[in-house]
Amino acid sequence: MADPELQKMTMAELAEVAHREGIPSVEHMSTEELIEAIEQQRETNDVLTAERRTSARQKGESKRGSHGSLPQGWENFPG
Repeated sequence: MADPELQKMTMAELAEVAHREGIPSVEHMSTEELIEAIEQQRETNDVLTAERRTSARQKGESKRGSHGSLPQGWENFPG
């Protein structure tokens, strides 16, 4: 469903939003195509952000392993 705020914007405003969302070339698009592209790009950005968060969390867990927050190799350090 179309974002009502996007529906109220001028082409120049839509182009600015599109560029911020990561759509580099908008000159060939109609208003409706531009709105649809912005909405699709936002969905894609949300998915990528969630995947990056999950990936970063998993990397952090794999670095810690079963020894809490100790750096790798320090679990056997006498001290």
